[in-house]
Amino acid sequence: MKRTIALSVLFFISTLCLGQKTDSPQQDFPLVVNHYDLELSFNFQKGFLNGICDIKIENKSDSLVTEVPLLLYRLMKVSSVQNQQGEDVPFTQSVVSFNGFEVLQVNSVLINENIRPNSISTFRIHYNGYLLGYQETGMNYVKDRISPEFTLIRNDAFSFPVLSKPSDTFLMRSIASNYFSYKLSVTVPESLVVANGGRLVSKKTENGLSNYKYESKKLNWRIDIAISSYKFESTERLDIYYFPDDSTCAGTFLALGNKAMQLYTQWWGKLKNDNSITLIETEKQSGGQADETAILLPQDAFNANDYTQLYHELAHLWNVKIVEKEGLSPRWEEGLSSFSQYCVDEYFNPDKAGLTEKVANGAIKGLKREFNSDTEMYHIPMCEYGNKGKAGYSYSQGMVMFTVLFKWLGQEKFNMAIRSFYDKYHSTGATTKDFTKLWEETLPTKGLKEFFDDWVYTTNYTSFIKNDNTIDEIVKHYTE
Repeated sequence: MKRTIALSVLFFISTLCLGQKTDSPQQDFPLVVNHYDLELSFNFQKGFLNGICDIKIENKSDSLVTEVPLLLYRLMKVSSVQNQQGEDVPFTQSVVSFNGFEVLQVNSVLINENIRPNSISTFRIHYNGYLLGYQETGMNYVKDRISPEFTLIRNDAFSFPVLSKPSDTFLMRSIASNYFSYKLSVTVPESLVVANGGRLVSKKTENGLSNYKYESKKLNWRIDIAISSYKFESTERLDIYYFPDDSTCAGTFLALGNKAMQLYTQWWGKLKNDNSITLIETEKQSGGQADETAILLPQDAFNANDYTQLYHELAHLWNVKIVEKEGLSPRWEEGLSSFSQYCVDEYFNPDKAGLTEKVANGAIKGLKREFNSDTEMYHIPMCEYGNKGKAGYSYSQGMVMFTVLFKWLGQEKFNMAIRSFYDKYHSTGATTKDFTKLWEETLPTKGLKEFFDDWVYTTNYTSFIKNDNTIDEIVKHYTE
């Protein structure tokens, strides 16, 4: 099955590590980010960024913490750090390779300052430098750069300070634990537009420069700032920033996006987030991305006359935050979004009847090819995909799993389970075990426990992969 979505850096790293030995982060790492104030300006001719970052960091433990680890892009440097009293704080910085993903280099910054137990400290970090992406690492979608044609600032390239050590597992757990508010002040030439998923507070233009101020609509796990000669349109639920040449595609995206959200609402209930969602067009092959307020969609998705990537990202709006009590999430929700994108496409296009099942049958054949070349997968259950650096398989294996569930239980029961899970856990988060347990309790159907044992907690499902079974044959196994 073709994987149509590029992932954030934390997930991409896990898929590339392919089970390499990585250091284990502290399960109870005490620091989290509460808030960012980010002030950015640019020299577009040189591709240079100047940044001031006020970051509020909370120590959630009962013990003193004596240093704060941060990551920046490899060609960016910190020039100074001050505490909330305006006093200079000692720090060190050095360009290092990621532990567990050595081709990825970052500027590892350590701020040497005491943070008292159960308290919040604010640091002002002055930094600057160049941004040239990370394509040399194999992360081809991280093309982030500073240019008047298109500029992208986001977590994926560490173009603002990210709380983490240079370790793949540490980064994944840190980002999963950090939900923060933010305020942005971004200054650009008046010919350019700054796009962000937050609320536009003000735009002021003076002496040929425009300053955009945004603030977050709700707590976020990422910040995305795109700069180009954007056009803007708005509807009740969706806003869109798009390149001038793509106005026709943008109109279609708005229309279909609103239809898809109405359909998901019909299936899974009212979205708990009342804020409008912002669609932001990015350059070709720069990757799709979604949080609860913004969706990044690359230009190739706009021009391909294929709206499944949009449907995929919109489905994520109904996701519950999955945080395992031990270890990393297997990212099964990617399988749910992959399944959903084809269901929506099939629903809107009656001539595509059977598309979802056809794609799932193709995914089974694709999994067999991949597992035969990566034989370790025959021994790794889905619940361990995150811990073993195999979460990329959640797209296809998860898509097959949800297709089987849908065909077996029917649309009404399937949607009831998804809706019940979202209603129960949207504000608290949940574990994978919570997810499967809810299905078993909500839909007391014979064979459900066996099904989840086979597909989530053991590798019994691989027998279907080895035997080239179809969706119909797999459903028959559980219903006879």
